[in-house]
Formats: sequence, C-alpha cells, structure tokens
Amino acid sequence: MDYSLMYKLTFSLFSLDPQNMRWFNLKRLLVVLIMVPFYILFLLINRFSLFLDTLIFPQFPKQKIVNPVFIIAAPRTATTYLYHLLAADHTNFTAFRLWEIIFAPSIIQKLFFRRFFKIDKQIGCPIKKTILFLENKIFGDFTRIHKIGLGLPEEDEAILLWNMSTIYLNFFFPDTNHFADYFAFDATMPEKKKKRIMHFYARYVLRHNYVFNPDSSKRFLSKNPAMMAKVESLYKIYPDATVLNINRCPGATIPSTVALNNNIYRFFTSAKPTQEMDIRTKNILVEWYKMAQLSLESYYPNNTIKIDFRKLIRKDETTLKLICDQLGLDYTNFIKLQNNRMSDVDHRSGNIYVNLNEDELTQVLHELPFMKPYCSLENG
Repeated sequence: MDYSLMYKLTFSLFSLDPQNMRWFNLKRLLVVLIMVPFYILFLLINRFSLFLDTLIFPQFPKQKIVNPVFIIAAPRTATTYLYHLLAADHTNFTAFRLWEIIFAPSIIQKLFFRRFFKIDKQIGCPIKKTILFLENKIFGDFTRIHKIGLGLPEEDEAILLWNMSTIYLNFFFPDTNHFADYFAFDATMPEKKKKRIMHFYARYVLRHNYVFNPDSSKRFLSKNPAMMAKVESLYKIYPDATVLNINRCPGATIPSTVALNNNIYRFFTSAKPTQEMDIRTKNILVEWYKMAQLSLESYYPNNTIKIDFRKLIRKDETTLKLICDQLGLDYTNFIKLQNNRMSDVDHRSGNIYVNLNEDELTQVLHELPFMKPYCSLENG
C-alpha cells in the first residue's frame, strides 16, 4: 500500500477552492458519498482475500511467466482493439478481464467466481443477464469511446487500485499534484517505492496465471498506456517480454486523449475541466512518448514490434503478417479473428475532438521528431 498517497487522498476528497473540480458541487457530493464507502468495502475484502492467498496457496509465486506480451502505446492508438483481438485467441494468450480486476484480484476470489458463474450457466444465466443489463445502464454511451465491459479484457494498471498505487486514482482526484511521480514512474518515483509497486503488480500476474494458465502454456497479455512510463521497471521483471508499440500521430492522440480524460472526469464532478488540466494531459503524453521511445530502444531493442496505427486499422497485410510472425501466430486464424472483431474499432467515432492545428503539431513534433513518419496532413 502507498500509505503516504492514501493519507493525502483522504484529505483531498473535496477542495475549498470554488474553481477546483473537487469543489462541493452536488454531483461531487453524491459521487463521494456513494463511491467511497463501496471502494473502502472492496479494498478491505480484496486485501483480506489477497492475504488468504498466502496461507491457502503458498505455492502461487512459483508460477512461471514465459515470454509475456505487452501492448505499450499512447492512448487512442487502437490499443484496445489489438488487445481484444489477441485476447480472443484463447489458445495462445491469457489476459485480465475487468470482472477479475475489480472483484477478484485474489486466487480465492477467482476460483469462487468461476464456480459461481458455472452454476449460473447451468440455470440459464439469470445473473449474467442482469449484469449485462446493469452494465449497459452504467457505461452507456461511454462504450462508444472506449470498449468496456466486465467480461472484456481491460488495462491491468487498474488492479493496483487495491494497493492505492495507480494513476487511475487521478480521475477521482482531479486538480491535485499527488500523482506526479506515478506519471513519471521510472524517472521520479523513489526506487524503494518503485520496486514495491512493481512487486505487487508481478504477484497479481502470478495469481492470474495460477488460476487461468497453471501450466504456463499461454503467454500473458497486457495492454497498458501507463507502461509508457514504466518500461525500465517492466524490463527488470520481464526481460523476455515482447512489446507491441502502436504509433499514431500525436496530432490526433493528444486531443483525443484530452477529450477521453475529460469525459472520465465528468463521472465524478459537474465542474468542467480547466484549460490547465488539458495542458497537463498534453504535457504528460509528450513525456510518455519520450520515455517510451528511449526505454524501448534501451531495454527491448530486439523485442519491440513497431506498428503503424493507420496500417493496423486498414488491415494492411504486411503489418498483420509481421505481428503474427513475431508472436508465432497462425496468420489465417488471426485474420478470422480480425474479421469477426472489426466492429470493435467503431467506438473511436464516439470521442469528439479536433486534431492539433499545423502550428501546434509542429511544436509537438519538435519535441518528438521520431513521430514524424506517422504523421500526415490528416494528423493520423
């Protein structure tokens, strides 16, 4: 647990500044009153279940994670699409799903829910149907921006919610500076804390494998934009990993990410995001691009597959064959999965934004010259 962050966040639920997004508006009050008790409840249950794992399944740390695959790229670069596509190949890959991240980070919880849904299936899936109904009500139009669902693969950065050591908490605590070290993880996070957080992450992955991949016959698959700031730390745990790095012009990814983040902020307050927050998101992304470029070249020079976003979504044969060859996949089967899931990219159209203008893009590319090949008049 990051107890220092927990202490700061406890006193940051609200702000006394009327211009701050955490000001006492009605929506903020309701969200805090509803969500904080539920979070504390899940935190206590999950932490206790994780403790039980060490007593009931002491052998789980001996699990082997062999040649994992990490999709590490900026947000809004079709990472979710490629993640879902590869995760659908149950023969070769295993990945965290949202239900597991939220409700079952421990082994004992995973086994319980697997048994529970087996029984539900035998009686006609009434629980599953209810969950899908509620899911649709809760996520609603947001699924057009980001494909999300309890049964779908999701970014496993979120599993660090149960250690209170993730940038995901930033969305609930906008207009704070508590997450600066998390956004620049490899560069500024204290070494001791860095090792502790990555140790917890690795143990979550081991728990997942213990239940869903006990013989290590599948490759663990992860998609995580936040890993752009953690490549060095990731290498220390998984030096044999393969990295899929999708590249899209920052002229599109930056405003698209700003729009996405602002949509998420609106879940937790009725106050509008400020221009300062938009600029901060932009600056963080620029730094992530720099960190990922340098670290991938330093730590995974021969294990990084560079993918052009435009070619990926256009089903460019050379690009798809490159992915299959590097991952040892059957190309014909991959194409079948691709054809079955092309509708997954449709969610992009729900995110309304305007590309950077020519001057803004020129300024960004001055800082990120290695991204120029991925830019065009359409900004990607």
